[in-house]
Amino acid sequence: MPLEVSVSDKGFRVVRDPTYEYRRLEPLPSDEELRGFYQSQYYHLIRKGGRAPELRRLMAGGQEADRERSWLRSTLYADISHVLGELAPGKRVLDVGCGTGELVGFLVENGFAAEGIEPSADAVAIAKDRGRPVRNLALEEFVSEGSETAGFDAVVLINVLEHVPDPAQVIELCKAILKPEGVICARVPNDFSEIQLAAQKQVGKREWWVVVPDHINYFDFASLEALFKRLGFGVVYAQGDFPMELLLLMGFDYVGDPEMGSQCHRRRCRFEAGIPADLRRRIYRSLAGAGVGRNCLTFARLDAR
Repeated sequence: MPLEVSVSDKGFRVVRDPTYEYRRLEPLPSDEELRGFYQSQYYHLIRKGGRAPELRRLMAGGQEADRERSWLRSTLYADISHVLGELAPGKRVLDVGCGTGELVGFLVENGFAAEGIEPSADAVAIAKDRGRPVRNLALEEFVSEGSETAGFDAVVLINVLEHVPDPAQVIELCKAILKPEGVICARVPNDFSEIQLAAQKQVGKREWWVVVPDHINYFDFASLEALFKRLGFGVVYAQGDFPMELLLLMGFDYVGDPEMGSQCHRRRCRFEAGIPADLRRRIYRSLAGAGVGRNCLTFARLDAR
């Protein structure tokens, strides 16, 4: 496969990283570009439906936010809690980039000694108002505190690795605060998958999942596992989630249409609410084996053999 696999806008290409195999933007956005984007454009794009649909629905407030929160708690958060309960050596968990601490609060309710760090002061203020143990720190600052921050049984990275210039560095920082046999839980979008490319061909549109400059890295199950393996981890559990591209292939073209996107999301939620959690997890684990699902949810253990 050639190194360059796609061309995006604004002078960037999408290439395969020669060291770690995942796809990424070339050239990498500068710190100045990223800072300017997040300060002036990011939340505007979220509100318009151009980024982070889960966050947009939570930010909407009212019944929409309540429905989204209920869905996340019964699916993603419940799955993370369930798998960490089985695989992590203990209950001490750090959620990196935790936002307003929704997952942190859920884990605490379910018996974990969970805490979070988040670089956004506004998000941390909301978390603290809700009584969640969240600190306004970047991961580098947190790790630099030394022995006080060591000894975690698990670190959670939900939609983090696709946004950082150096995912390997983030994982190495997590390794520094994990116990032996500690676990990293990472969720990233599953991009350039076979089903995604089939849906793209059918609707005849450019790669809508390539968004510049904030979505820097593009993983699939294989490249995420390869990254962990190179850094001393072994994947011990992986599951996909609902393959939204199925709806595109059925004729529900939600690309660039927030209202159709909302309708498709409601269909997905209805499906997931209609089956037992254990069955849903079994289905989504099998999808991971086929490389299918809108997102990759992967648990990797330090020094797993």
